[in-house]
Amino acid sequence: MEKSDIFPPSLHTYRFCAMNTEVEVTLSGGKEDTARLAELARSWFRSTEERFSRFRPDSELSHLNRLAGECCLVSDPMLEVLLLAQSYTELTGGIFNPLILPALKGAGYDESFEKIGEPPLRQAKLPGNSLFFREGLSVDPVMKSLRLPPHAEMDLGGIVKSWAVKRLAAWLQSRWRVARGCVNAGGDLAVWGGDAADAWRIGIEHPWREQEDTGLLLLAGGAAATSSKLGRRWNTNRGFMHHLIDPRTHLPGTGSVVQCTVAGPDAVECEIWAKVLCILDLEEGYALFTEKTAGCEALVFTDDFRTCFYGPRESPGRRWIGIRPDVFVRREKAGRSADWRGRL
Repeated sequence: MEKSDIFPPSLHTYRFCAMNTEVEVTLSGGKEDTARLAELARSWFRSTEERFSRFRPDSELSHLNRLAGECCLVSDPMLEVLLLAQSYTELTGGIFNPLILPALKGAGYDESFEKIGEPPLRQAKLPGNSLFFREGLSVDPVMKSLRLPPHAEMDLGGIVKSWAVKRLAAWLQSRWRVARGCVNAGGDLAVWGGDAADAWRIGIEHPWREQEDTGLLLLAGGAAATSSKLGRRWNTNRGFMHHLIDPRTHLPGTGSVVQCTVAGPDAVECEIWAKVLCILDLEEGYALFTEKTAGCEALVFTDDFRTCFYGPRESPGRRWIGIRPDVFVRREKAGRSADWRGRL
């Protein structure tokens, strides 16, 4: 997102690192009040990381992974995230799947990303037998319990960051009555309190030029998330790998999409679909996104340097500023999609 100097004096911005990313919290109100809330936000992200990190041996997630095959009681936050993960696994036909940790490790992503450097060349392994992908999570919301398939391991990094953003934004509005704000965790964000004349201006990262935006997304309220194959990638004995695993192959996705930004009403929904669209081929993504979402728009960049937009034809130029898509895909009343080829 753009720097805090675009905001009027009544908005205060605070930045800190958590969950292996930069978190930015911008809130309306007095300086002392917002500083106190920013410290509470920092504590929230810290506790979320302590519970859900796969890189912390003492986290609840690591504990559950060690007990795969057994029935385990889980905390309320863990239960909430697990139920969300289960529902999005079903909605996306298994393309979003939290049981990808063995595949991530096999691709060489076996420690926190800041520790993955070049050289040395990391060792990637052939994918093993992963029948538990099809078995899935067994979550009992009444007993507040989880049973992972034997030998399975979860990675909830594909959902928990946006969940933390969504929960914090809702809490700041309901508990503290913050009239206007933005919570942004590494590009997964929720905003509220804007209007048509004074919307939040979200910078859209350029896929191929670091530290440069390719356009702006205007949001009065709602959420957005960006996912990319170009950021978290590393070199191995089997070539370059990235963190977006295709559960059908147990390998990093090889589709043509390299980056995707999704805007919509819900931060978790945006993060899930941004990742799914980066994993699927372009045509598969068209079909699934238009069938399974409502109220979401997506800006997709492909490896042949095309820009594709899923949403109303009038939205680029009105809501997505500086964006000139090569391909449009819009929803029709019958649920089918139609596309226009050529520039605006």
